[in-house]
Amino acid sequence: MAPSRRKGGGRASAKAAAACRKWEVGDLVLAKVKGFPAWPATVSEPEKWGYSADWKKVLVYFFGTQQM
Repeated sequence: MAPSRRKGGGRASAKAAAACRKWEVGDLVLAKVKGFPAWPATVSEPEKWGYSADWKKVLVYFFGTQQM
C-alpha cells in the first residue's frame, strides 16, 4: 500500500520561497491575469502610478497593451 499524502504539504516551502523573492523595478516577468494567458511585463513603481506600496503585490506594466 502506498503511503498517504498530506494535503498542502508543499505550502510551507512555497511560502518561504515567495518570501525570499525580491522583485526589483525594471525586472522582466511573465504576469498572469485570471482568464488570460501569461503575458510579458515589467515590474513598475506603484508610487509612479498613484498606488500605495504593498509587499504582497507587485505592480507590472504589460508590453503591447500598455496596461497595468
